[in-house]
Amino acid sequence: ISAGWGINSTNYNSRVNDQGLVSTSQSWSVGLQWEDAFLKGNALGMAVGQAPFATSLKGGGTPNDGNYVWEWWYKVQVTDNIAVTPALFYLSRPLGGDTPEGKSFQQLGGLIKTSFRF
Repeated sequence: ISAGWGINSTNYNSRVNDQGLVSTSQSWSVGLQWEDAFLKGNALGMAVGQAPFATSLKGGGTPNDGNYVWEWWYKVQVTDNIAVTPALFYLSRPLGGDTPEGKSFQQLGGLIKTSFRF
């Protein structure tokens, strides 16, 4: 099990009109990994979280910046030196606060990682 949380505060140069810009942002994640999943030497994992997202704006506006990221993967230990890891990831709102009002945008992706140890 792994978990993390972050909080950030932003200050702007006095020459910048900061009204409506991000004042505070946060991020978090939780990950789980199971060793020897289904077969000895293999591993199964998943994680969910939010990359930095605005939680307050200068001037008191309400940020519309929520977005979630999910990842699922399974590492297959082919030999002592070779592992293949297929993974899927999902982004619920990758444009965050830049998503046009009333619109929705999501992204699903995948990859296959092959690791060689010498």
